[in-house]
Amino acid sequence: MSVWLPVAFLCLTNNICSFYSGNLSISIEQCEIQNKTATRAMQNDAEVKAYQVDCLEIKPKHTDSL
Repeated sequence: MSVWLPVAFLCLTNNICSFYSGNLSISIEQCEIQNKTATRAMQNDAEVKAYQVDCLEIKPKHTDSL
């Protein structure tokens, strides 16, 4: 079983760049919904110069605990 982590990398107009992550999702669809929400927020923020979002697949081992 995989879980998905929504991530975003963004740069502001003051040239400060940051990496953010959302909540773990149990499906790619849930992850993409989080990224769509983040994308809308970044598109509407005049301080955001550039951004990229993605969903990272995480495959926990049987010994991992979530």
